[in-house]
Amino acid sequence: MYDYMKALQRQFETDSRLIQDLNDEVNHTHKELSSRLAKEDRKLLLRLVDMEDNLRGLATLHSFTCGYRLACGIHKELAEEPMYSYAKEEEERACRKAQANDENDTET
Repeated sequence: MYDYMKALQRQFETDSRLIQDLNDEVNHTHKELSSRLAKEDRKLLLRLVDMEDNLRGLATLHSFTCGYRLACGIHKELAEEPMYSYAKEEEERACRKAQANDENDTET
């Protein structure tokens, strides 16, 4: 299921300009900070960045999966009910109105 959802996510994923700009800014800031740190601190920073990237990927996939399940649930509910028809609704309304008029005529 995980691989299927990951493949599905890739199919519908789009890169927005805002996301790309933020990603570029994060990379720039990471390089700048990394250049100011000692070797041990850089290793710790890289571990932190890797964990954040993994967390972001998992959160994105989880969000996509939840949205997909919601869409499937909505589709299932809609498939169980007959499709809405304005013409049918108008016909039913006219029939109810005619029945009400017939009942009123028979009472008088």
